[in-house]
Amino acid sequence: MLTIPQIEALRRTNPHLYEALKRLASASLGPNQGWSLDDQVNDGTDFARVATAALTSNKIDPTKPGVLMKGSVPPTWSGAFTYVSTTNAITWSWSGLAISRADGSTTAIANGSLAVGGLTPGATYYFYPYWDDSALALAWVGSIAGSAGSPANAQTAKTNLAAQQQALQGRIPLSQGGIAAATTTSGTGGGSGGGSGSCLRAGTVVLTRERGTVAIETCCAGEHLRCPASVGGEMWTRIERLEIRPAETFIRLHFSNAESLDVTPHHIFTLADGSPMRAERLCLADILVGRFGRLTLNRIEAIVVDGQKVTVSCEPSHEFFAGRHAATVLTHNYTFSS
Repeated sequence: MLTIPQIEALRRTNPHLYEALKRLASASLGPNQGWSLDDQVNDGTDFARVATAALTSNKIDPTKPGVLMKGSVPPTWSGAFTYVSTTNAITWSWSGLAISRADGSTTAIANGSLAVGGLTPGATYYFYPYWDDSALALAWVGSIAGSAGSPANAQTAKTNLAAQQQALQGRIPLSQGGIAAATTTSGTGGGSGGGSGSCLRAGTVVLTRERGTVAIETCCAGEHLRCPASVGGEMWTRIERLEIRPAETFIRLHFSNAESLDVTPHHIFTLADGSPMRAERLCLADILVGRFGRLTLNRIEAIVVDGQKVTVSCEPSHEFFAGRHAATVLTHNYTFSS
């Protein structure tokens, strides 16, 4: 049997003999008795044959059937992370995470949690979760420049180094870049979907009893927002807590009343049938509630831009009206842990 290094050496040193052997190999020695030079090659430790069905212009083509699709096309994942925080600790939890691969297989990730202590009060940290295909376990980037906490899985800023570590060979990133979480200045807090919580983008307007239509980030605890009454009509709900944090991933919803909203992917809306629905799961067939009637969706976009998200908690109603130009779309607040 010939080896690939032997064949390659022959091709370089004596191309005429190489071509003669190829022709001889392809010659027929009788019905179905032809033999191919390829069939006389052994797969070795350093080199092995690749089926021509997997090649395009002598290059391996991930779109071809001859390629193992399991790892040749980036997989997708579903599920969400949630966290709770105190003044010096953040605890992430996850459940129902699953990775869908290009070959049609699915990897279920066991439910779990990660507690990181030794953090600074009132600070925002970034985390980079990934699936380790060798260890068959969920892990977090840590122990690099900018790491903080115990264990050192909290990053004090978003960095290219952390994102690169998250996407090394054999690792599947479980977030689009760093996911944010913040410690509190007092009490406890939390969020979901990588800290996105149920948040509106800064610049969204709401209708207040005290100051009329204003940007939501200018509001403060004690002011009142316009909301629907439980028995029909409208009423006011009081802002109990409001937080502003950096964010870069939003869902932009365009409604049939010419309004739009930029919200975090896990922001909750109440559909016309009363059921809750996260923004990332909305579709054009969904019917939502507006201040002056039901609303349909004209377009849904995912946008990535440096910005701020505003998290609001209200009582007694946990819903209020908001919009880009006027407060006409019913949206849900976020209930903080206490």
